[in-house]
Amino acid sequence: MRLRNIFKRHWVMDSNSAKSSDKPLNLSFIGMKGLPPDRPGAGGGERETDAKTRRLAARGHNVTVYCRWNYYRHPPEIYEGVHLVSLPALNPPGLQMLSHTFLATLHTLFRKKTDVVSFHGMGNALYLPLVKLAGKKAVVYMDGIDWERPKWGKNAQRMLKLAASAAFRWADAVYVDNTTSQKQFGKYFGKEPLVITLAADIWDPPGNDLLAELDVIPENYILFVGMLRPDKGVHLLIDAYNKLDTDVPLIIVGENPDNPTYVNQLKESANEQVRFLGYQYGQAARQLFANALIYVQPSVMEGNSPALMSAMSCGRCVVVNGIEQNRETIADAGIAFDAGNSDDLYLKLDELLQNRTRIQEFGAKALQRIHEVYSWERVMNELNDLYAQISKK
Repeated sequence: MRLRNIFKRHWVMDSNSAKSSDKPLNLSFIGMKGLPPDRPGAGGGERETDAKTRRLAARGHNVTVYCRWNYYRHPPEIYEGVHLVSLPALNPPGLQMLSHTFLATLHTLFRKKTDVVSFHGMGNALYLPLVKLAGKKAVVYMDGIDWERPKWGKNAQRMLKLAASAAFRWADAVYVDNTTSQKQFGKYFGKEPLVITLAADIWDPPGNDLLAELDVIPENYILFVGMLRPDKGVHLLIDAYNKLDTDVPLIIVGENPDNPTYVNQLKESANEQVRFLGYQYGQAARQLFANALIYVQPSVMEGNSPALMSAMSCGRCVVVNGIEQNRETIADAGIAFDAGNSDDLYLKLDELLQNRTRIQEFGAKALQRIHEVYSWERVMNELNDLYAQISKK
């Protein structure tokens, strides 16, 4: 379906807006920790921003990404065609994003020529009035109902609801990456955002030479990759794994310096076959994805998960928590356990470990779904059209 038809159903635009444009645009991306996405602390948001901004720059747009000092104090001026600007942020984790976004918004409005400001994350929408007062266009990307994440206290939840309301009032467009979140926002605010999914790269086979350095045997481990926080559901995975009678280890890749209590709880509850590898990036991360026997996404809240889609793009058998967003991503190309039920996850993993043929069949289905549904060409065409139309409103 053409993007202009989606706008008619979900987002009101001026009827005189252009359908598309080849004119290079000045685009500023604000809200993520920064680029490149291979530094300690990077997560799915940084990988998603990296993939989109590199491709937008390759299409001729002038793209700027704002980095936080505590992520990358002195980044290169240009990375993969993308301009990087590093600005300070307050140290308390709860204020890092808001303080950095405030400075980045002022910088892009008054120090740069900007056509469209693209905010990543719900909370950043609080600064939309500044963008509109400066006469600039703004897009907000949100990956779910953030205020429902267990990591937020009541004050933060109120702030996020206020920010979401600001997004639907002030932004020129709001988009999410799955139809479940689209419908949820529609119920809350009476106006559905656009849906522009994420996508996944199809890598050349990365080999497995680096796995020996990590003491990992190819095709003989269960894998999770992501931030270690409660909404990622790693506690469900460990609880299920502890019940298995298997010599196939569980490899957990990720960290969370902002919540060491939860990380320590995970490590204390895990048996001796669970291995925590911390952050892994680049070729090591690719090899871990490409050589896993099974990839598990136990998130209790999620959008289009970049990690899940990376595993699928490597032809891995995937098992996901049965929330609607995960089911939407995998369709029939993976296995969903009953939402939040570690006992059912145990049963699903036990069945798979006793049937390697079924593991291979689901891996092939996962790769096919990435090819058919989650191509970067389609996603970038939609995103390019969105920014072009917004710039002409």
